Amino acid sequence: MMKRTLLISFSLFLLCSAVSVTAQEDDSWFTRRQPSRPTPPPPEEPGVPLDGGLIGLIAAGGALGYKRYKGRKTPD
Repeated sequence: MMKRTLLISFSLFLLCSAVSVTAQEDDSWFTRRQPSRPTPPPPEEPGVPLDGGLIGLIAAGGALGYKRYKGRKTPD
């Protein structure tokens, strides 16, 4: 009698655990899950603006380079 009760209890436990695992994997047997859409890529970062200080440095470097270029030029 004890073996029979133990066997029935163990079988019921296995059946309940199998149903529980199946229910966790799928929401329902009668509904289909909608495929998830891929996430869109992140927006592109805006370009770096050229502020006044950077433009001034570029202009000063160009002027200095032009001055040195003129100084190296030898008259023929």
